[in-house]
Amino acid sequence: MAGPELEDGYTRVANEIYEEVAMRKFNGIQLRMLLIVWRYTYGFKRKSAELSATFLATALRSDLSGIKKELKKLFEMNVLKVFRQAQGKHGRMIGFNKYSEQWLVGCNPPPQLPESDESTGGELHPLPVDNSPPLEGGNRLPKKERKKNIKKEEIEDMSPTPEKIQFHDTVFLTQEQYEKLCSDFGKQKVDDTIEALDEWQSNKKPSQHKKDHNKTLRVWIKRDQAKAPVKTKQQRNQEEMSILNQFYEEGAAREANGNSQLPSGNQDGVSLL
Repeated sequence: MAGPELEDGYTRVANEIYEEVAMRKFNGIQLRMLLIVWRYTYGFKRKSAELSATFLATALRSDLSGIKKELKKLFEMNVLKVFRQAQGKHGRMIGFNKYSEQWLVGCNPPPQLPESDESTGGELHPLPVDNSPPLEGGNRLPKKERKKNIKKEEIEDMSPTPEKIQFHDTVFLTQEQYEKLCSDFGKQKVDDTIEALDEWQSNKKPSQHKKDHNKTLRVWIKRDQAKAPVKTKQQRNQEEMSILNQFYEEGAAREANGNSQLPSGNQDGVSLL
């Protein structure tokens, strides 16, 4: 069984954010909530998303009331912020505040180090950290890694990811995708299918969610249309002939009556006027 691969998706978070968060006095559930917020914002190359307390509780497999309590604290500490208030059927858009100087949460105290160390002549020196990439002969990246990096850069430069809108708790589409779906299948059918997809994903682990929601919605709608009974040509012809016969019979009845009125026993028929 293959393990996780970057090609299946990854979340880019600046090193400075990791370092600042690691130094602050966050509790365990708050840290886990930040991971999910990063996953569904930075993981989709956007700053905010429609993440409800119910969605966070499901993603973390945690108690909803506890999630609401900690979510409120993160807002009060200015670590999370509201990018857009709720509008109609869309909930509020929330995201991470990357400006750590605005956070209202303190840092952990520095560790108590010994005053001196005989092995270093009475001074303490931190271990050097090497952040350089692995090299291969001539101070170059491995050939395979170079090709992978170049390909990703070209993709990022030439094909920027459009901003997506969150529908319900777990479904994401661009405005263009949503309008195209409504144009092809009708707004009511699209909205009903979005709700069905959201309900299906809400009962699954986040790792089991569909990656391409636009494609999934199209497949589901076409599948439903295929299940609908299709009338044969003969059935359609019979229905048309039945309607024509009804018009003919009613016209003959009017002429026989002589006053363009149907007989009293047939007033419920289709009118020719």
